[in-house]
Amino acid sequence: MEYFQVYLSVLLVVFHNLCQIRATKEVTFHISEEQKEGTFIGSLRKALQLKASVAFTMLDSSNYFLLDTESGNLYVATDKLDRDSLCPQDILDECVLSSDVFISSEEQSEIVKIKVYILDVNDNAPCFSEEIIILSVPEDATVGTMHPIDHLASDRDTKNNSALTYHLNCTDETFSLYQNAEVLLLTVQKPLDRETQNEYQMYLVASDGGNPALSGSTLIRVQVTDVNDNCPIFLTNNVSVNLPRNTSVNATVIQLLAVDEDIGENHIIQYVYGNRVQESSKSFFHLNSSTGMITLSVSIHDNMPQQHKLTVLAIGPGCAPAVAYISISIQELPKKDVCVELRFVASHENNTVSITEDAVPNTILAILDIEDPDHSILRPLYINNTSPFYLRPAENSPDRYLLLTYRNLDFELQRNYDIYIIGNSTVNGSTVYAKKISIKIEDVNDNYPQFSQTLVEIFIEENNDPGAFLLKLSASDADSGSNSKISYSFGEDPHSMFKIESTDGILTAGESFDREEEASYLLLITASDHGFPSKNSTCTVIVNILDQNDNAPNFPTKDLTFYVPENLPRGGEVGIINVTDADSGLNSEFSVYFINYTTLFSIDQKSLILRSMGFLDYERELTYELLIEATDFGNPPLSNRVKVTVFILDVNDNAPLILLPESNFSYVLVPPETTKGSCITKVHAIDYDAGMNGVITYSGIGKMGDSSKLFMIDALTGNITLKENTHGHHCGLYQLIVKASDHGYPEVLSTIVRVNILLNDSISNQSYLESLIMDKASMSKENQVISLSSCTKYSAMASFSLQLSVPTVISILAFSVFCLLGVLLFLCTRRNSKKKKKPDIEIPLKLAVDYYVKDWNELKYETRQETDKG
Repeated sequence: MEYFQVYLSVLLVVFHNLCQIRATKEVTFHISEEQKEGTFIGSLRKALQLKASVAFTMLDSSNYFLLDTESGNLYVATDKLDRDSLCPQDILDECVLSSDVFISSEEQSEIVKIKVYILDVNDNAPCFSEEIIILSVPEDATVGTMHPIDHLASDRDTKNNSALTYHLNCTDETFSLYQNAEVLLLTVQKPLDRETQNEYQMYLVASDGGNPALSGSTLIRVQVTDVNDNCPIFLTNNVSVNLPRNTSVNATVIQLLAVDEDIGENHIIQYVYGNRVQESSKSFFHLNSSTGMITLSVSIHDNMPQQHKLTVLAIGPGCAPAVAYISISIQELPKKDVCVELRFVASHENNTVSITEDAVPNTILAILDIEDPDHSILRPLYINNTSPFYLRPAENSPDRYLLLTYRNLDFELQRNYDIYIIGNSTVNGSTVYAKKISIKIEDVNDNYPQFSQTLVEIFIEENNDPGAFLLKLSASDADSGSNSKISYSFGEDPHSMFKIESTDGILTAGESFDREEEASYLLLITASDHGFPSKNSTCTVIVNILDQNDNAPNFPTKDLTFYVPENLPRGGEVGIINVTDADSGLNSEFSVYFINYTTLFSIDQKSLILRSMGFLDYERELTYELLIEATDFGNPPLSNRVKVTVFILDVNDNAPLILLPESNFSYVLVPPETTKGSCITKVHAIDYDAGMNGVITYSGIGKMGDSSKLFMIDALTGNITLKENTHGHHCGLYQLIVKASDHGYPEVLSTIVRVNILLNDSISNQSYLESLIMDKASMSKENQVISLSSCTKYSAMASFSLQLSVPTVISILAFSVFCLLGVLLFLCTRRNSKKKKKPDIEIPLKLAVDYYVKDWNELKYETRQETDKG
């Protein structure tokens, strides 16, 4: 009940503020279609980098997504996301589902728009609208002739998943496929002959650009159309006929047969008499122009000539005529019995002849001998039905006929024939001889096994169990008996990762697959029949291994180290976080995040470049340790971590800081009796850079004048010593300009200071001296000497010293007490203080002073102030 009241109050707050609050932010997520219910899409909390305790409420009702109100995680709420159903007519190739989410906490509330882009996966194979495409190509088409294919495949996917390429899958190379944009052209590669082969069959295969690719196919039947490239030929062109005198009118004298291997109108043959045939013969014998049958037109009488010579032309379209010569002899009535003997040449049994289907045309099956002294049987004898066999008179004997094959035989089309050899009477045309012959066609292994598909593509997820079923291949053979029995095996290159049953063609996995080692396999499966010699055909099987999220993002090492200068600009490149994922698809995509929260660095999710988002300071922080995690988008997601150490390299960004003298207005007293080589004062500076950037050398600048003869500056220690005794030199205020320079590269930084040296016994008039120094507030680039009085036997300066002795002594005592108290206070503070950062370089001073810097920023500020004053 309490939960319901809280939920109701949240809803009231939401609806109360809907009119005033608009979506101020937009968050996008990407997910592939076909994801199952409960699949993680993304986290609003992580995307918006929210840390406080907030509540998430989806304002729009959605049947596709579920939002966790506490964690802000977005999940798939339906059984299956189908992009093709959600966005069937999306012309922009983008499928986006939007919703508003109300985010509320004690501190704030806002509405965020979320957009979920449904990414297309290659789940639709190319599809042809026609199962069979029929094309007609004339047999006289020249090599290179192109014929368009108007039937293209379609693919419901988008982008590369719907980009189609085509190829032909055929057993020969008579045709090839040419593709230009979306135009497919079938190109003739070899000369065609309809009489040899009148139809070609091949598969047009369309493959999309997905990964893995899918394909679809349709059968193309190319029908070779006839052209008039054959002319009529007489099967028998020189025939002698004995016509009995008692032959009745309209009786068949001879049946001429001319053949033309063309079809249709090109096959039409017209029979006509030649020009030299006598008109009387034409009146006696009628020639049927369509059938070529010659019949007796009138009754044979005594005045009819005994011999007739006929010339018959067989005329085809556009052809020279074929010529047949017929000699007809009028014979008296037979006085002797007719004897017909049939002798078999081919293998036979009980009037059944056996012949193999590979017998060539004009193979002799039997010999028919006729003894007909009175010519009572009309010549030639003939076969009364259509069959691939015919009778041909022997060349040297008109009474002998050969039973021959007329064309190629095919066991698969017809296995048995019953033919009748007929002989008619020359008198009345009645049948006087009829002989039935059964012909059995025996099978030979002339057919290759045929796969139902010559290209098969299958998919299986990696990490499968050994022995998993992959595919059942099926091939058929049109032969019979052992010639049609098929065994399956691998081709020339068998693969140990697969097994195939030789009898039933079942393909199984021999081992567990690893997509990261091999993404796909190309197998050549051979189907061989048991004929002799054996014939075989092949089928190509493409086995695509689907990815599983079994690899976490991988860093090359557990620790990455980068070195960057401290002057790296904001947004500068620190280094590349090299991370890879051996998986594919969403399983290989990942996001990279910081585990330890930092605002000083950021990571580009695309280039994985680690960049600086703030200003680095070697003097403040030397190293940074970052923990970075990479999480992939798999289900479930996998992750890995790496430790990144960023070392800050020093650059020369600090000029030396002068500690001694304290200012350009301080001074030191040097009595005239000071001996040669004595150290009278020193210049001491420190540099907070490291390495050579912090090494300091000292030198004088400007024109030294008389000072060069009296003072010397040690380049390493900064000590200023006397080069010779002061006797004989003029007493006065010596001003030296000293430069402290570091050894930085490529630019050397330096600081200058003015050193005031008073050569005298004592300070007799301190205010006068300080007024001289203060008058020189603007530093000259020349070393100067301000004469005060002569030092000859120090008489003049003695008067000057006596006048100043009392105030000088009081000042020195007060200053000494003050310095002593300062040193004691500093030592106590140093002993009780915590661990502090010290300068990188400490140069020991001969004066008993220990310089300590409390705060680096204050020290740099003071350094700049001193430099500006100088």
